[in-house]
Amino acid sequence: MNFLFLNQLLYIDPGTGGFIVGNLLPIIIGIFTAFFGIILVFFKRIFNFFKNHKIIFIIVIIVLLVGILIVIGVFILGKESDYPYRIIILGFDGLSPLKIESLINEGKLPNFAELKETGTFAHLSTTNPSQSPVAWTGFSTGQNPGKTGVFDFIKRDPKTYRLTLSMSQIHGESVIPATKSKRLWHYTTKKKVPAVIISCPVTFPPDRIYGKLLSGMGVPDILGTQGTFSFYTTRKVRTKDVGGNVFHVNKTNLMVMDLLGPRKMDISGKSDHTKVPFKVEIDDANNQKIRITFQEKTTEVELHKWSEWQEVTFDLGFLKKVKGIFKFYLVENDEEFSLYAGAINFDPREPFLPISSPGEYSKQLVDQMGLFYTLGMPMDTWALNEQRLTEEPFLEQVNEVLREKTELLEYELSRFEKGLLYCYFESPDIIQHMFYRYIDTLHPLYEKNEKYEKVIESWYEKMDNILGNVMRRIREGDTIIVLSDHGFDTFRRSVHINSWLRENGYLELRNPQAASGGELLQFVDWSRTKAYAIGFGAIYINQKGREKEGIVGQGQETELLKEEIRKKLTGWIDPKYGVPVVNNVYKQEEIFSGSLVNETPDIFIGFNTGYRASWQTALGAVPEQTIEDNLKKWSGDHLHDPVLIPGIFFSNRPVITETPSIYDITPSVLKLIGYTDKELEKFDMDGQPIF
Repeated sequence: MNFLFLNQLLYIDPGTGGFIVGNLLPIIIGIFTAFFGIILVFFKRIFNFFKNHKIIFIIVIIVLLVGILIVIGVFILGKESDYPYRIIILGFDGLSPLKIESLINEGKLPNFAELKETGTFAHLSTTNPSQSPVAWTGFSTGQNPGKTGVFDFIKRDPKTYRLTLSMSQIHGESVIPATKSKRLWHYTTKKKVPAVIISCPVTFPPDRIYGKLLSGMGVPDILGTQGTFSFYTTRKVRTKDVGGNVFHVNKTNLMVMDLLGPRKMDISGKSDHTKVPFKVEIDDANNQKIRITFQEKTTEVELHKWSEWQEVTFDLGFLKKVKGIFKFYLVENDEEFSLYAGAINFDPREPFLPISSPGEYSKQLVDQMGLFYTLGMPMDTWALNEQRLTEEPFLEQVNEVLREKTELLEYELSRFEKGLLYCYFESPDIIQHMFYRYIDTLHPLYEKNEKYEKVIESWYEKMDNILGNVMRRIREGDTIIVLSDHGFDTFRRSVHINSWLRENGYLELRNPQAASGGELLQFVDWSRTKAYAIGFGAIYINQKGREKEGIVGQGQETELLKEEIRKKLTGWIDPKYGVPVVNNVYKQEEIFSGSLVNETPDIFIGFNTGYRASWQTALGAVPEQTIEDNLKKWSGDHLHDPVLIPGIFFSNRPVITETPSIYDITPSVLKLIGYTDKELEKFDMDGQPIF
């Protein structure tokens, strides 16, 4: 999910602090010189003291050496856990148990079938809400969103009504993690059980662990967004996409364009993107390829082909640089010219912000397997949504990400002797998001296409192949767990919750005659608004004493309003199909608990199958309509009522429950590696061991 304009509004990228060093250099040098002089005087006095007291000097040195050895022994060379087995967890995002069962019955998933026959298969209850960052945080902590603080893609500050992304907050070179809750790998580290964590969502910035961790969903591009592409074209099109920047060019044999880098602030306080110009030469008679030159490097890009990885460096001033990698794709080059440049990823050899633990792990992976995507959500769904790329290059990109992840898993499996190995695969989730319109005959964008109607099924088969490869490596005593964070279904109708609130008298705009209100809640009349919506189903009461301009009293007045809104929402019928829009409406206290519960939504909507909160709702907009057909290629989803889209759970171990929850996975793993029931009780988890 790429909210380009929101990201640009909220993110302070790596270059904004550069002006302090670059333009205030004389002051910095003066301060440093004075400080250094004071230090020299201090050390001179110490030196003279020890020169006259040699025995004291020797004693101090011995004490320091002993202290260092103790620290090394306790914290670095401490005894590794004697847990002799291996626990392998495969996270297949978005696999549906109903689809799994159907394909097993058809004989198309032999490895899932074998694991079901010899071990355990169950529907896995997911988090509420059923969003990927929420669910994978629930998996890794064993805690509900009221304890982790991760409850939606979008959060708001009630004191300002300002919106932010929930996965991480980045300010210059500082990153604030999405949650302070302890994760699975914190507990394995405490026991010194080696762990390898590959791309688990919401792991940016990376935690220091006993083992290795590569960050996943949440890692930004070098602009600080969740993936912003650039598109250069001679066609007359809009110059702003949700997911990218569009630049109009005039076609000639030689064209000069710019790659956008992080913002750089000057001494006046103004900031603008750093830029790297690149030159495009068209000298092929058949228009089948172009030459691109920048920073003294030249590469050829063929029509309808992805380029190799391109390396770029942005200069932020005073020895401060950001290195990135990206790929070009030549979309067309005949009468019209269109060139796509993917989001610029951090270079894993020298990432400006940390993306792995230890820090050199990402570089070691490059040495082993070459450059790879570091962006947390690498597949460019918005380029397909906005028709900058077609299905074919998009599928090629998804396959390339899968190749990288499979190679990485193979590399770690080949040297994995004991402990925990987790690997995350986002591909099935992305494929279902973008190709559900080819299997749902009732979808507004449905079209009969034999080539694409089997794409989703083929990706279930790809996950089965990965599982088979791992199963062949299982030794006696090893545990394998396969899970998805949620299931999947169709997304036919887009629901504008703020428009519904306005229609029902709970939200007002400053201009009562306005047909609609813009994003970021900017035109809301807070003096007459009782409730508002952001994110993908969250409703907040505009409470006195909590919101900046709250008008609804806390306590009984708020509770009566929540119940009133719930009753009306559950009775909402879609006039087009004559079916309920909403399956369940949850009040805060019914689904959230913990120290952070006051930050969570007052109401959360569990949509019926086929319905979902709109992209506009996520950013606080108030469109004219309350509900409309979903006409984006993003045609499948899981942002429905969680009871309608459970995930999957497979294991080679029997379980003691028929209804496992995603919250149960972490306490179950901790029980396997030696944590006692008494210890687990202290961890304030919502799940229970199931083995």
